[in-house]
Amino acid sequence: MRHLLAPAAAAIALLFALPASATTVDLSSLDLAGSATMIGSSLQLTSTTSQAGAAWVNDAISTTTSFSTSFDFSLKGNTSGAMADGIGLVFQNVGNNVTGNGGGDIGYWNLGGQGAVGTGSLIQSWTNNTAGLSTNGVVQGLKAAPFNIGAANSVTGSETVSYNAATHELTMTGLFLNNQNGVAYSVSDSAAVNLDAKYGSTMYIGFVGGTGGTGADQRITAFSVSAVPEPESYAMLVAGLGLMGFIARRRKKSA
Repeated sequence: MRHLLAPAAAAIALLFALPASATTVDLSSLDLAGSATMIGSSLQLTSTTSQAGAAWVNDAISTTTSFSTSFDFSLKGNTSGAMADGIGLVFQNVGNNVTGNGGGDIGYWNLGGQGAVGTGSLIQSWTNNTAGLSTNGVVQGLKAAPFNIGAANSVTGSETVSYNAATHELTMTGLFLNNQNGVAYSVSDSAAVNLDAKYGSTMYIGFVGGTGGTGADQRITAFSVSAVPEPESYAMLVAGLGLMGFIARRRKKSA
């Protein structure tokens, strides 16, 4: 029995050892819209009041394949009060040169003037203070952030947003650092959304940000996209290693 289980055990071990195929995205290669600009190697979405900026990967990506994205960000207020208004990692099928409404809509709502078309992981500051997933194109009703992002006036952090094309589950995990007190907070969220049904076989991925009466320097400082092995790849791996174990046992009996 030990020999029968060995190939499957080896497959499971190898499965967890398989790395995703990560590609670091050069932020300067993104298509910029609105107030977005490059400052050194960082993508600056907004810098002052009443702005909306966006940046998109040039080519559309598949909605039928599982993937994972990771990004680092920096939010810094330029007044003594709460900073505004927020940023988001966003999926949409309008185009790679669009942005939405600024202010509390953080450049997410009304992308390309087409209303509720976005899906993404949003971070709101000012007095809203949310950090969660939106699948219906609107900013309202998101998950509450673990601390007052707006009052912190300086927040850095990272997020990983992943999509399972088989189960249609979108997940987000992250770590936000309140630079005012040096405390780090974990964030997470999950939601069900069928990106293929929503956008067709491909969609655009990128970042949005917006400010209103109060401004902020809102930047993306790193970005990567990873292809995730599909479940059928795992099944083939297990079956293949099982076949190898069977052949090895046959050879042992023949010896």
